[in-house]
Amino acid sequence: MKNRLVVAALLLSPVLVGAGTMQTPTNDVEAMFEADVLDIRRNKITFDQRKLEKDRQARMERQKQRRERARAKLSSITPDISKMERLSKDELDKAQSEGHSWIRRAAWNSNSGDDAYNYAGMVDPSQEYDKWQQAYRMLGGFIDCDHGKSDDNHKSGDNDQEERENACSRWMMWAAYIDPNYQGNGYDEYHGDNPVGTLDCHHPDTQWELIGVYREEFYQYIEQISKHLWAVDEYDYVVALAGLAYMTDADCFFVGYSNDGDYIYAGVAPKAYGKFEMALYTDDYCIEPNENLGHTFDYYGLTSNVQLQSQDNDDGYDDDSINSWWEATQEYTLENLNGVYESFKYCTSCVDYPTYQDGYFIGDYGTDDDDLINQCWKFYSHDSFPCEADCIALGEAQGTIASVKYGGVQWGEVLSGYYSIDGSDETTDSRWTSILANIFVSFSFIVFIATFLAFAVARRSRHRERASGRSRRLLEEDRRRSRSKAGPEDGDGIFRSSKSGKSRSGKSSRSKSSSRRSKSKSRPSDTYEPPSTKSKSGRSKSSSRRRSDEF
Repeated sequence: MKNRLVVAALLLSPVLVGAGTMQTPTNDVEAMFEADVLDIRRNKITFDQRKLEKDRQARMERQKQRRERARAKLSSITPDISKMERLSKDELDKAQSEGHSWIRRAAWNSNSGDDAYNYAGMVDPSQEYDKWQQAYRMLGGFIDCDHGKSDDNHKSGDNDQEERENACSRWMMWAAYIDPNYQGNGYDEYHGDNPVGTLDCHHPDTQWELIGVYREEFYQYIEQISKHLWAVDEYDYVVALAGLAYMTDADCFFVGYSNDGDYIYAGVAPKAYGKFEMALYTDDYCIEPNENLGHTFDYYGLTSNVQLQSQDNDDGYDDDSINSWWEATQEYTLENLNGVYESFKYCTSCVDYPTYQDGYFIGDYGTDDDDLINQCWKFYSHDSFPCEADCIALGEAQGTIASVKYGGVQWGEVLSGYYSIDGSDETTDSRWTSILANIFVSFSFIVFIATFLAFAVARRSRHRERASGRSRRLLEEDRRRSRSKAGPEDGDGIFRSSKSGKSRSGKSSRSKSSSRRSKSKSRPSDTYEPPSTKSKSGRSKSSSRRRSDEF
């Protein structure tokens, strides 16, 4: 109110400036007005933040109460397994043939037509399996607006951003498998000098069997892998921590205002084939990335310094390579982070060997049996939930998950290495392979063009030779015809009458015919017939007549 009174007083009271001229200090008024607007905005943001925090605390309290009521209810209805009797297969088939409705409800996780002991083509998850015969695959992220993340989960990320309250949750989908042909060789089963098993649960013809498909909070999944697989100064570890620091553990958080004054939020955007990046949103639930803002998430400069930290210590490294890896990773496409986690979309052993804890060996070398961590158990213990057909269908509808076979149905998109035995090796070599393939195709195209041009030139030159030869023959024939038409002039230059020409041509024709007759007479024949006297006299008469005519 005080500022507004000052602004009004300045507007009403003119000020003498220079030589008696009167002007209004508009610049000061505008500056004060802008300051008031900024104060109002700051107060509004502060109020919104307090309201968000209050609502968040209330929501946490409500969820805590619901969980306590659910635990109490479950503890009261949990049956005593020692007093239960398992139906035999024959008894179950009989009950199913009688049409009992509880049979259908008991087979909730199976295909239609299967019995209640089946799990949609999966193995029984209640059984125990050796840790070395277990494997997993990262299928990809997806957005779910119906299932929010637990507020008291095991997230260890620090989020100082203003998170959007109604934003939909980001989840990572993953699948677990067991090897039914496992022979008990532990590490050497798949990684020894002569391995008898193959980590190919991603392959369509694999003999590995699916245990189940699950979903875990997105940030949590990425973090759990980073904590137990790499040394503190390895490239993969540095990239993983840099990517986690850049994306934060928030589903969607406030970053600024658009030109129209709308709130702009940032969050992870799942992409095709299990990839992901940071995107900007303006909708209330952070579902549809807004690519028309004229800038990306990098515009806000939310990068951080190198911090290779754990829960107990904070290790900083003054190393040029580590700094360059860290800086290169913190960009909105998260290309480096996607590259590090690409191999986990293929069959990966659940046992982290050797095992690290935040960049350092557990034990001496991280290879003792008591020091090894089962990564699949880590996922399960950090708020992983079953992801059944409707959950998988949600990821497929968004076009963001890799291929997985569940309930006899193929879901998701097929990866480039899906049909290879070792998809991770193909992924490593894929860039070099594609370069060689491009070189080969380019070279083949050049050779084809050169061969085609050579063939065309040769064909054209041959056509020209034939045409020139034909033209020469036509010219010679024209010259002969012209000479024959010239007629009256002989070789000696003396002109003769047409009669003489005719008589000469007649003689020549007669001589030709006589020569032909003589040739025909000279030909041998099997039977000789003497000419008749009539023919002789006729020929003699005719010949004498021709001679008389000539004279």
